[in-house]
Amino acid sequence: MKIAFIINSLKSKSGSERVAIELANKLSAIKIYDVSIINRESSRLNCAYPLAPDVNVITLKGNIFSFISQLSQSFIKENYDVVIIHNMGKLSLLVSLLPKVKKLVSLEHVSFVSRPKIIQNLSKFLYKKIDQIICLTNNDKKQFSEFHSNVLTIPNFSPFTIVSSPRNRNKKIVTIGRLTDQKNYIHLLQAWKKIYQSIPDWQLNIYGDGEYKKLLHDYIEQNSLKNVSLKGTTSNVKQVYEQSSFFVMCSKYEGLPMVLIEAQSFGLPIVSYDCPYGPSDIIQDHKNGLLVSNQNVNELAAAILKLTLFPDLLDEFAKNSLLSAQKYQPEQILKIWIEKVL
Repeated sequence: MKIAFIINSLKSKSGSERVAIELANKLSAIKIYDVSIINRESSRLNCAYPLAPDVNVITLKGNIFSFISQLSQSFIKENYDVVIIHNMGKLSLLVSLLPKVKKLVSLEHVSFVSRPKIIQNLSKFLYKKIDQIICLTNNDKKQFSEFHSNVLTIPNFSPFTIVSSPRNRNKKIVTIGRLTDQKNYIHLLQAWKKIYQSIPDWQLNIYGDGEYKKLLHDYIEQNSLKNVSLKGTTSNVKQVYEQSSFFVMCSKYEGLPMVLIEAQSFGLPIVSYDCPYGPSDIIQDHKNGLLVSNQNVNELAAAILKLTLFPDLLDEFAKNSLLSAQKYQPEQILKIWIEKVL
């Protein structure tokens, strides 16, 4: 069976790229699958994450319109059995305009309700040409099911095995993600401003890069914030998780965040906004973390402070995080892909 994944790029250390590569790697290990990843920017040499040797990387360079044109030619030439689009909002719309393939699948990485109205409206029309929609959360499935008859929820899986016991006494708070408007790290800094003087032995580490780096750096400088660092990207995310006490997310919207699934594999409790959608699928409030009213900086600050001040609560949440991580291990999720999609 010939499978093609379509994604804009493989260069960034972000969740969608990680999911695409991990899923391709796992499937390529099964000998009946011939797996290719088609993208605009990356060759095998500059992918953000390690690729299995049997995964074929195809680079179709040029602007988005040239990319789509070349995709059309590739579909005709290669005659793929299944084409899976890693969609952040627009890519599936463009691919749906191409000549029909045997099976076209759209894997939705961000929530439908977070997209501009024009994209939502176009999706309701153009997604008729897509055979199957894969959502990461049940809330998103409800949205797509209003206009499509074949919608399935399959969560992301963690690329990490579950640790035997958490190490959460390092007094380090971590967040990982692109420094963009979506990730909303300015709220995290505003929350930190309210509490950092009360917990001088704790450190906040922000990993990632992006267009908001200067904005965040300037806010730290202008407000003389202490014990907070913009760490940039990391080549050893495993070590970052191992050396952290808990994870914080303050996004405006999400899909099913890979970083939260990864963090739980290391027994990290999570403090997160209850944004659409994803965090509420992973976090059981006051069991393995704290869900905060969406975009409420005061509540975010209070939740972070609570976990730093009550080590027994942190320990309890950490143990429950390891239990929660079991449902995001690859074996059972890969089985769903094979049985329900391929």
